[in-house]
Amino acid sequence: MKHEVIKIKAEGSSDYANLRTYLWDDSAEIPISKRALVLICPGGGYHRTTDREAEAVALRIMSMGYHTAVLRYSVAPVCFPVSLREVAQCVAMFRSKAEKWHIDIERIVIMGFSAGGHLAASYGVYWNSPELAKLCGCESELLRPNALILGYPVITADPVYRHEGSIQNLLGKDWQKSEFQKMVSLEKHVGIQTPKTFIWNTFTDDTVPAENSLLWVQALMQHKIPVEFHMYERGGHGLSLANELTDNQDHSCVQEECQSWIDMAETWLRNL
Repeated sequence: MKHEVIKIKAEGSSDYANLRTYLWDDSAEIPISKRALVLICPGGGYHRTTDREAEAVALRIMSMGYHTAVLRYSVAPVCFPVSLREVAQCVAMFRSKAEKWHIDIERIVIMGFSAGGHLAASYGVYWNSPELAKLCGCESELLRPNALILGYPVITADPVYRHEGSIQNLLGKDWQKSEFQKMVSLEKHVGIQTPKTFIWNTFTDDTVPAENSLLWVQALMQHKIPVEFHMYERGGHGLSLANELTDNQDHSCVQEECQSWIDMAETWLRNL
């Protein structure tokens, strides 16, 4: 395995921002020349990036035969759109190093959980902005994500359904301004640029209402963008893999019926 910690320094980034790679070594004994890559954005309400949605998930995805990487993006007091710039820098890096790292450039997937799901979905709607292309010094097409995987994501700043802490941390002192809230209400910005999505959540999530996912699914369907959506009847927020490996200190994140999401995501990835 090629494991590196690479400093990420986009405009406005915090000193701690970094990318941790988990790449398969090239081997003459294994007849796979290129592999898909999944970039993971852990959740944490935009005030941290949790360990529970990082390395354990990366290694599980690597066990499927894919490259993966974890982005420890900048969080509060750093505000939007700095973390978005950091994702763009990572995607540009993957494409620039595709030959060296044996990456299939037609299968670069952004995965995110909770607030990290908001970041992944943000990239899904804003990746082709001229600002990101200018900052990365490349054409927008090189920043394209091929697919998204979202776990119980924050999607909207609508007061009825939003996770207020995430929106406050993301927007900082300007969080109550309607124009900024509209900018980060991602269901309003889905378009032909948005990639296909695998998305899952739980009906009983009492932190990020399930309506966030439904708004994203509805927006994708309105634009005829393929989506696979799974809502489990039971389970709280922040389940990650929903097993003992990613349980929390309160022992509330083991939910056996939700453990199937990663297997369904694997099938979905193989069909990209």
